[in-house]
Amino acid sequence: MPNTWLITGASSGIGREICLAALSRGDNVIATSRTPETYFADLTTRGATALKLDLTSPHSEIASAVTEALSQHENIDILVNVAGYLLEGAVEETSEEETENLYRTNLFGPMNLARALLPHFRARGSGVIANVAGIGALRGAAAAGYFCASKAALRIVTEALRDEVAAFGIEVCCVMLGHFRTGFLGPGHRAVARERIGEYGDVLGGIRRGFAAFHGCQPGDPVKAGGVIVRVLAGDGGLRVPAVLPVGGDVFGKMKEGCTKVMGEVEGLREVAGYTDLEGVQGH
Repeated sequence: MPNTWLITGASSGIGREICLAALSRGDNVIATSRTPETYFADLTTRGATALKLDLTSPHSEIASAVTEALSQHENIDILVNVAGYLLEGAVEETSEEETENLYRTNLFGPMNLARALLPHFRARGSGVIANVAGIGALRGAAAAGYFCASKAALRIVTEALRDEVAAFGIEVCCVMLGHFRTGFLGPGHRAVARERIGEYGDVLGGIRRGFAAFHGCQPGDPVKAGGVIVRVLAGDGGLRVPAVLPVGGDVFGKMKEGCTKVMGEVEGLREVAGYTDLEGVQGH
């Protein structure tokens, strides 16, 4: 039987390629966007169902969208949360409003959608939830601190959710994307904090210019990424849905580099900070 996919961020980039890869298998696809009539003409021509969904909406509205999707398709098998955007700006420059908007899209919205689907998955005794994070979730990066934090939070809560729902037959995965040649660094996907503090010009100027220069030069092929994600989440060839799915040649090195750097920073502190248990209590 074909799977039914619910995919956010389907209007462009990796989300769109996941839709196309799933459709090419003969699967059912529910593609979501705040304005599906603007983006989904070709996807609906290929058989996709367009669903209006704003991830920044309250949980009740997201749950209503799930109910609508289930009224059109008997089941949903796989949820892929791709929607998200980059907010460029120093921590001091970024306003409370900008931060809250970022977190509503990158963290709270995807998890509200997962929460809305969980009763359906639990009742069926099966289902897959995949949340797309990326290299930014591995370590805080200057000029993108709140973005990295939002994706790191998504990675951590995805890990917790996996342990919570495994007993119900539900599989949960964090997709760690590398750098793919999409519009992610371009206008519309890369927001810029409204405030600019002059003192940060020398510190962050090169990084900011680097964002613009790297746009269109990313090494990854989004078509290949979409195909890999679909094959793994669908369990092709007996593949099991992993806790973490690294996608991209650059991700593996970055993951190792991040772990090595952290251990290098903290190992020298063991003698200073590592012996703080009560007398007679074994450390964990």
